[in-house]
Amino acid sequence: SSRRFPLLNTAVNSSRTQRVGCALQRSSPTLMTRCSMSEVSLLTAVAAGLLSFLSPCVLPLVPAYLGRLASLANGESATLHALLFVTGFTALFTLLGVGAAYAGGAIGSILPIVQLPLGLAVFFGGLHLAGIVRIPILDRSQAPHKYAAAGRSGSLLLGAAFALAWTPCIGIVLGSILALAATGSNPLGSVALLLSYSAGLGLPFIALGVVAQRSADRLPALLSRLRRGTRLAGRVGGLLVAAIGLAIAAGLLPTLARILPGLQGL
Repeated sequence: SSRRFPLLNTAVNSSRTQRVGCALQRSSPTLMTRCSMSEVSLLTAVAAGLLSFLSPCVLPLVPAYLGRLASLANGESATLHALLFVTGFTALFTLLGVGAAYAGGAIGSILPIVQLPLGLAVFFGGLHLAGIVRIPILDRSQAPHKYAAAGRSGSLLLGAAFALAWTPCIGIVLGSILALAATGSNPLGSVALLLSYSAGLGLPFIALGVVAQRSADRLPALLSRLRRGTRLAGRVGGLLVAAIGLAIAAGLLPTLARILPGLQGL
């Protein structure tokens, strides 16, 4: 059969080689992190982004951001400017992810040592986000500033500023995603993770932009309904981050990836 289907035979052999390689890497703490990224669920990153949006330190700021986008739009489509806003923070998040992956690759020889403090930092950040412990330095947020730039460039800059402005619900969750990127040491995998996280965070912004454009009177009632789930979203998101932190600290990302639902990563 290998003579009749040479391409199929090559693909099967390649798949077998990859599985054996990852199995061998899991037996070694030094090499295990190279396969970690390939088993992280992209759907989990999307869920983390959605939980960030619904969290108590992001959702209350949404009206301020939407109002600022409306002023920057100058009569243009609110949906277009919501897309530009999301593009702004997605680009910055993705650059951070690629940087984290290259940093993880640069310190690959000591990565198993760094995993423990990195994982513990992510773990305690998750507990803070879930409301189980309080870390005062993490309890701050920043609303959108007013920029001189208007129009489309202003919306892009506002998205970048949103990525840079700290909120616990984004900073802590984003930190856990960046930690995954660093331990994976795979730039393409990092891009996929950060794009997935940005999709979960950004799609609700775009949806609300559509609502604001078509029926602005419905927006306050919709936001009010969404606020009912903010406490639960913060707790669930915090516990998810804490679990990721423990997995990083213990070198158990492959195990966590098998437990979490969703698509396999890169």
